[in-house]
Amino acid sequence: MRMLYLVYRVTAEGVRHPETIMAMVKEDLPTAAEALDRVIHDDNPEDSLREGERWEFVPQDQAPVADWEEIAPPGSRSLPY
Repeated sequence: MRMLYLVYRVTAEGVRHPETIMAMVKEDLPTAAEALDRVIHDDNPEDSLREGERWEFVPQDQAPVADWEEIAPPGSRSLPY
């Protein structure tokens, strides 16, 4: 079953910033960062990960509401990616 994940960009210093939301099955987690990198690089290369950065995937029910609402405000009708 697909679940929603809040995706954070984690800087080399460990600062986390919510970037997007992805729907996937748990089995896709090992390759999710690579897939997201490809999508971003193809669509918006300037938003690709910088040296030392990484993606972190947090299940919807474990992500802080404030971070979730930064990406998907209440009442929004579409989600990124």
